[in-house]
Amino acid sequence: MAKSLQDYTKEELIEQIKSLKKTKKFGLVWEDKPEQVAIDCETKLPVLTEVTERAITKADDQPTNLIIEGDNYHSLSTLNYTHANSIDVIYIDPPYNTGSNDFMYNDRYVDTEDGFRHSKWLSFMAKRLKLVKNLLTDNGVIFISISDHEQAHLRVLCDEIFGYRNFVNRLTWESTTQPINTGKARFGLQKKTELIFCYAKNKNLLKPFILRVIDTANKYPHQGKFGACRLEIIEKSDAGSYNRESMKYEILGHKPRAGKRWQIGEDTAKDLVARGRIEIVDGIVKKAVYPEDELDKVSYKPFWAHLSAQEVGTAQNAKDELNTILGRAVGFDTVKPMALITELISHFNDDVTVLDFFAGSGTTGHAILKMNAEDNGSRKFILCTDNENGIAENITVERIKKAINGYDNVSGISANLRYFKTSFVDKAENTDHTRVALVARATDMIKVRENTFDTVLEEDLFKAYEGSDTYSVIVFDPSVIDKAKAEITKLSDDKAVRVYVFSLANDSYVSDFADLDRQVELCPIPESILEVYKRIFDQKGTK
Repeated sequence: MAKSLQDYTKEELIEQIKSLKKTKKFGLVWEDKPEQVAIDCETKLPVLTEVTERAITKADDQPTNLIIEGDNYHSLSTLNYTHANSIDVIYIDPPYNTGSNDFMYNDRYVDTEDGFRHSKWLSFMAKRLKLVKNLLTDNGVIFISISDHEQAHLRVLCDEIFGYRNFVNRLTWESTTQPINTGKARFGLQKKTELIFCYAKNKNLLKPFILRVIDTANKYPHQGKFGACRLEIIEKSDAGSYNRESMKYEILGHKPRAGKRWQIGEDTAKDLVARGRIEIVDGIVKKAVYPEDELDKVSYKPFWAHLSAQEVGTAQNAKDELNTILGRAVGFDTVKPMALITELISHFNDDVTVLDFFAGSGTTGHAILKMNAEDNGSRKFILCTDNENGIAENITVERIKKAINGYDNVSGISANLRYFKTSFVDKAENTDHTRVALVARATDMIKVRENTFDTVLEEDLFKAYEGSDTYSVIVFDPSVIDKAKAEITKLSDDKAVRVYVFSLANDSYVSDFADLDRQVELCPIPESILEVYKRIFDQKGTK
């Protein structure tokens, strides 16, 4: 029988109060269910391995986009090393946990009869959202599509992980316009929308969303002193009551023509002259109006929290779109339309890095390529997906390839793509052996981290790669430091150089590079990688 309050001793009451202080006061409480992909990281460390034959290089002036095949828990773990605090926008369309074979946990689909159905989904999402929070820039934002099955749980979970103060808005997407026969619809009450939650990493640092200008009647067809403008005549008839001699003063030595008078007062005219807003065209005085003079008249299209099907498409539009691109019926039911992703991403700068770690059919990547082609932007994407039922190989990468190479009567888009798979380094009992093995497999992760994919030099103990503004140099054995220094002196002076040197003792070898006649940044490995993994896997150490 439970004790009543008077049955507790003073000491027991104090212990109860201490216990309550440690208990969560508000938020989600669920039974965390072990997940094999996370357990695997207790005995092996994820790395990235490039599938070089799937690389596409078609645009020197465009960034390199990435597809990572593997469980997204492992992909996100590697990105915590390569892209910490580097992702501007995240969009994800995770499993909705409907109970209809849409959510797999530990290689088994979760159905509606599973008593831990919601706990498994929350365990699954919590692990991944904690990982991606580290990836967002300080002013970054995440969009998460969801349905009613888990939306309430997701909202509270995101409040815990990102902070409730960083909730930006809840968007509704009109996902269908096709009514179900009323007699067959349960209760006859039909739903036509899905939700998209938007959270900032830090809402205080989040920049205002970029709004699109609504085309107005204001045109600037002429050329003035300062560029495109609109030249307006500032005379009007002086007949009748309009005849005012005080409005016939000189402007830049010109008076109004016969039967005319100025429309503006003399003080206004002097101000326009002083600001260079008066032009004489064929002997006629005109006022030059520039776009910056009418900023208060510009109208912007709102970023609506309701996304209509007419503007961004429906789920059926998305399926038809995918089938057309791939040239076959794919049977993929959870795809989103490109116009929806475009609407979300278009409110950010045109050079953002976008992550989708439930990439599925690759809609996010395709939308970004299309946006860059239309506005000459330099956005880049990272898509993470597993290869369940061949989705990565047969759908995701095939769609992106078709977008780049063209399909049917649709022209290709100049872009660059690199394809990676997650793989693993086993943790040995001897931690030095683990360090040696990890460094041997770290090359591709360093190339991704530095965005240096062009090979400069590859030898057994020394490699060098080049990117648009950086060289990455990897020294696998300190014995070849002198050779590495000699090769570094041959590199172009207009790019930064980062040198990754293997060290069991986390030594940067600063003194060894002190006599180098150029500035380099030294990065000891593998300790920098291990530190990331210790943090995200909650490990106490490698010993």
